[in-house]
Amino acid sequence: MLRISDFARIGQVSMSALRYYDEIGLLSPVHVDEETSYRYYELDQLSRLHRILALKEVGFELAQIIQILDQEISPETIHTNLRSVIQ
Repeated sequence: MLRISDFARIGQVSMSALRYYDEIGLLSPVHVDEETSYRYYELDQLSRLHRILALKEVGFELAQIIQILDQEISPETIHTNLRSVIQ
């Protein structure tokens, strides 16, 4: 497991962004130490982080990204949103 600082460095995001993503349910650590409240992540969570960052970069809001990753938004809606960003 990776500490939040290491995961943030590898994923090229701030620790505060990771804390916020956890707070809103976008990307939660695999373990939170009960005594210290330290957050720990696994390397395989980087793929979800990279998807989050890619979707943010093309203009999706975090609430939309949650829905996309949880498959609550149809592919047609995603396509329409991407098309509007490109134009």
